[in-house]
Amino acid sequence: MIIGLSLYQIILIIISLIFLFSGITKFFRREKSQTLFKLISTIFIWGAVLVFSIFPELTHSISKKLGLGENLNTLIFIGFVILFMIVFKIINILERIERNISEIVRKEALEKIERK
Repeated sequence: MIIGLSLYQIILIIISLIFLFSGITKFFRREKSQTLFKLISTIFIWGAVLVFSIFPELTHSISKKLGLGENLNTLIFIGFVILFMIVFKIINILERIERNISEIVRKEALEKIERK
């Protein structure tokens, strides 16, 4: 344990830092797959994962204010992390497919213009 952090907290911190760093570097490299919306979403979601993994008692205080049980927090948090990872993967796949379709349509249009 590092500074009183458990193994799963350390793993979540590392994963969230990797996703944050990756999203920010993709945006500043002006990669096609990284939009401002994706950057803001990445910072918000993975920043929240980072904060909640460093300060897990924050989730307990929020769940108490919402009237949820304390044992449920961990399962809900892990579920959200998994769902966000899946959603980001799906968004990336859809954007790649959209780019490929646009490229194919452009090539076809240019070929039709050249034939005339």
